[in-house]
Amino acid sequence: MGIIHEHEMIKTKLEIHEQAQKNIIQEIHDNIGQILSLAKLHLATLDFTKPEEVAQKTFNSNQLLSKAIKDLRNLTKYLDAEHVNRIGLTRSLEYELGFLPKERKEEPVLMVDGGPKTLRQEEELILFRIIQEVIAWFIKKSNTSRLSVIMQYQPASVLISIRAADTTDGKEKPDDKDPGINQIRERSLIIGAGLQIDHTNNHETIISIDLPL
Repeated sequence: MGIIHEHEMIKTKLEIHEQAQKNIIQEIHDNIGQILSLAKLHLATLDFTKPEEVAQKTFNSNQLLSKAIKDLRNLTKYLDAEHVNRIGLTRSLEYELGFLPKERKEEPVLMVDGGPKTLRQEEELILFRIIQEVIAWFIKKSNTSRLSVIMQYQPASVLISIRAADTTDGKEKPDDKDPGINQIRERSLIIGAGLQIDHTNNHETIISIDLPL
């Protein structure tokens, strides 16, 4: 792989941290905010002339507040970039896919084929950031309703394919001239990974990253 320059690692960590902040803010706004609002509604509508109802609403509010606290604690575990090395690439990607827009028609899919290989921390971190960038590219460039990440651990390499339904009728298909794709390709070269773009007959675009071990 060669020596990865320190400034590139710092840049990668900062970008992952920035994305984590965005994810957490969105999660607090969309989900934790709803939980707290529901707990507030229960408490605001207490009718003390109905003891059983008061007891039930108080219990429900306590459960909701406990869930909000637990969710916040879990979110903070992923605030720094080091979580990728702490919990591994697969779990980090599961977490990342969970933050995709909830209005999508289909849930994102993560599939893993083969036994996981041990990657250097620098490789794992940069590979995670590359996948983040590819997913962000798809979200930005199209309103795809289907997205999947397929990880294949082969004897001599790790092949990761990010597939997305092509809903742009050819207007935004990625190619080598796209600035976003160029940036992703340049980052891939840092860890010696190849990047390939394919378009299938069923209107899907596949961006593949092949990292030799």
